Amino acid sequence: MVLGGVALLGFGRIGFAVGLNFYLSNIDLTVFDINEDRLKIASEKFGFNVECFNVAADDFSVFKQFDLVLTALPGSISYGVLRKLVDLGVDVVDVSYFPEDPWILHELATKRECRLIVDAGFAPGLSNVVVGYFHSKFGGLKSARIYVGGLSEDPSIPLGLIATWSIPDLVDEYIRPARAIINGRIAEVDPLSYTGVINIPDLGVFEFFASDGIRTMLKTFSDVSELIEFTLRYPGHLKVMKLLRDLGFLGYDSIEVNGLKINLTDFLAKILESKLVREGRDRAVMLIDAEPVFGDRRRYIMDVRYDDSLKLTAMGKTTGFTQAEIAKLILKGLVEDKGVIPPEYFGLNSELYDELTVSLRKWGIGWSELLT
Repeated sequence: MVLGGVALLGFGRIGFAVGLNFYLSNIDLTVFDINEDRLKIASEKFGFNVECFNVAADDFSVFKQFDLVLTALPGSISYGVLRKLVDLGVDVVDVSYFPEDPWILHELATKRECRLIVDAGFAPGLSNVVVGYFHSKFGGLKSARIYVGGLSEDPSIPLGLIATWSIPDLVDEYIRPARAIINGRIAEVDPLSYTGVINIPDLGVFEFFASDGIRTMLKTFSDVSELIEFTLRYPGHLKVMKLLRDLGFLGYDSIEVNGLKINLTDFLAKILESKLVREGRDRAVMLIDAEPVFGDRRRYIMDVRYDDSLKLTAMGKTTGFTQAEIAKLILKGLVEDKGVIPPEYFGLNSELYDELTVSLRKWGIGWSELLT
């Protein structure tokens, strides 16, 4: 194994997209994963150095020899991994959405003089970047509504989704209270009780429900009057999910069946893993409706589709390629600050925003700005 350079921990769907970006950019990676089949793909398809690694048992000190570590792991295990990496003093770019507060690691990262970029994906991630850019360019943010969704191009397939990310994380979106700023105060709302319908110009009609995707911005933009994220779905989707909730499948309760205790949410996730479409043509949709302290509202609209040339899903590209391009900003020495760095940081800094958006547009990831 060749040490030094850049390490990628986790080579699932998002890790693969990160690896593809680095391969096409002629940047070497050392890939760590517990799955030998994934490592074989990383080695044979991309020519990367690989190492079998168990985050629950193996020694993390190996990562101290790298300049940068990218992590693409399930949210349920990411926080502990990040804490170990930060304690080693290495720069990290993470794409997971773990339940713990990322700001807890700021003091440790500052003390170790390293950078921890969190939520460096699609949403949170690109959505934060756009809000940060708006705040910086138009003299302050008064309010913003963020609408984002990973959808199938075909609304008729089960739930209208291509399951391109963790199914347990998908199920949790409908259960976990969504934090938002409403009337100038931080509030928690029930996702399936804060819903609606929206017609996005040229993209179509969608349902939406509140989702918990603005956690770092609750601190960065604490003085705004409104800031909330909604997840987009096709019409009819929420009727199904509300029925599942009413039947008890969307909750953290357990039942006993033949002497076995079964968590109904875990049970639902297992069923969806077997029934949802895992491969196919998808799209990543984003609408941000933002209002400045003084001036006119603006809308930012994005609709990225499955990439035929790369054979890559829209969700994989918008998430993994965003993580990869943010990592490159660190490798170029453009990120000077230390500690926990949220993705909106890359919108608040005009130089970083320009560098990031130019690189993303080369991959077909961009958004349009409309005056409303």
